[in-house]
Amino acid sequence: MSCGFFFYVTKCHPIQVCAFVKQSTCPSCGAPLVFENAHSLYAVCKYCRTLSVQTGDALKEVGKRAALVEDGSPLQLGTTGAIDGKTFKIVGRIQYRFGLGFWNEWFLSMDKDQGDAWLGEASGVYFFTRLLRDAKLDAGLTFDGLEAGGSVSVNSKTFFIKDIQRSVVVSGEGELPFAFDGDYEAPVVDCVNQAGDFVTLDFSEDGALSDSSKVLVFWGKALSFRDLHLTRVRSVYGFKAEDAIPSNTGAVA
Repeated sequence: MSCGFFFYVTKCHPIQVCAFVKQSTCPSCGAPLVFENAHSLYAVCKYCRTLSVQTGDALKEVGKRAALVEDGSPLQLGTTGAIDGKTFKIVGRIQYRFGLGFWNEWFLSMDKDQGDAWLGEASGVYFFTRLLRDAKLDAGLTFDGLEAGGSVSVNSKTFFIKDIQRSVVVSGEGELPFAFDGDYEAPVVDCVNQAGDFVTLDFSEDGALSDSSKVLVFWGKALSFRDLHLTRVRSVYGFKAEDAIPSNTGAVA
């Protein structure tokens, strides 16, 4: 079925990740752009690096974005996997630079209308998280008032601060739920609790550094590479695609 500028189709990927797909074209160069997540508002053209935003039934050019830095990740757009029996597909990425190197936040489209999620990746370590809406934080919490080894309360649960970074956005690719600018600063705090839960406090929203009500909270857990049951991964230095453990969904990489 077509609707104005976009064409809507139902698509099922081999690993059984089904999505409602919007097919469009880049307003800058005319290359095809595909949205596979209903929460995605922005997309980066892989040919001309133009960031576009959905406005009604059309795409509007926002501006050019820098190229990503090759960081040796085996993940890529189109990589599929499963977490706790729930399948997903990578549809976007934001790449950050921090003190020790680079950090990827991969935007995931989950199977069976289970919304979206994020898969953080740095140096072979992975964190699966979802935005925790209406999270309750200490009223007086500020970014500058936190320190590694300290603690914070999230929804009345105590978390211990593992790491504090003022990361900077390098660039992005694919489809995303928000816009981004190169060199945009993203102050974040990573925390864990005794139950093994993982939380990221994101202070990048306007006013969040000093107002806890504006802090974004992402809740999830740490995972190993094998836990992700990945397919369609890249062969990079020190890693071969055929070494990936296939998903138990019967998918073929």
